[in-house]
Amino acid sequence: MKSQLPCPDCRTSISFDVSLLLSGTSFSCPCCALKFSLDPSSKPQLSKAVEGFAELKRLDNEAKHASTNVMRG
Repeated sequence: MKSQLPCPDCRTSISFDVSLLLSGTSFSCPCCALKFSLDPSSKPQLSKAVEGFAELKRLDNEAKHASTNVMRG
């Protein structure tokens, strides 16, 4: 899952992949080279949030599919 956040140092947008962040990869700001990574103690909380977003996406897709079938039926 791709995401972005502002650099805490220079406010430049930093793109990163959440799954790589969860795996321990660090990322750098393209402007000021500030490096960031996920604190290991935050991994369970971020993992749970990512799983929750995936479940919401799945439910949304199911709802869209169901409403399409009702409209056709």
